[in-house]
Amino acid sequence: MNILGIDTTKKQAYVFGVFNGKKVIDILPATEKHSENLLTHIEGVLNFNQVDISEIDVFANVSGPGSFTGIRIGLTTVKALNLPFNKKIVNINVFEGLKSYIKNGVLLLECTQSSVYFGKYKNSKVIDYGVLDYDQLANQAFDCPIYVLQEEQLNLPLSYKVNVIKNYANLILEQIILEVNNSSFTKTPMPFYIALSQAEKNLLEKERSPKE
Repeated sequence: MNILGIDTTKKQAYVFGVFNGKKVIDILPATEKHSENLLTHIEGVLNFNQVDISEIDVFANVSGPGSFTGIRIGLTTVKALNLPFNKKIVNINVFEGLKSYIKNGVLLLECTQSSVYFGKYKNSKVIDYGVLDYDQLANQAFDCPIYVLQEEQLNLPLSYKVNVIKNYANLILEQIILEVNNSSFTKTPMPFYIALSQAEKNLLEKERSPKE
């Protein structure tokens, strides 16, 4: 079984692989543009492990939350790679990807300079998610553990006691493998948007502005 997955939802992008039982993770630094370097990294991972793209049995995509552009890059890349082969696809979001690690609690992720994404877990299930700006966050009293990713810099209230997740990529890869083992496939991977794109925000502001 050969699996190839990608995650372009964050400043760093990730290429995941499972090739004949060997687990592989390649990280694109935040200084490298996803749109310009992702395919090069995918090719490098395949070549180094002596696997041809036609030998991939399952393609996997992390669908969000994240920037509109980042999500679209990942989704488009997976669809394009799979187009000639019509193989099985696993499509998970970040909250789902960490549900085996976070039993009960709240995961906070980077959204914008003034806001964060949140996902709330109960018994390893995501029961709520959305966006909070930092003003809202300052007045938010969570009655459960708070989790953040080591890779991200969040401006959280000093009163928050957080649990830092240091092995994000490994956890996502393990969840991808679990989804494959459970045959949780999709024909059409879909993006997982929470926040509005900048174009949508501009349109909304325009509609709200008083007409002359």
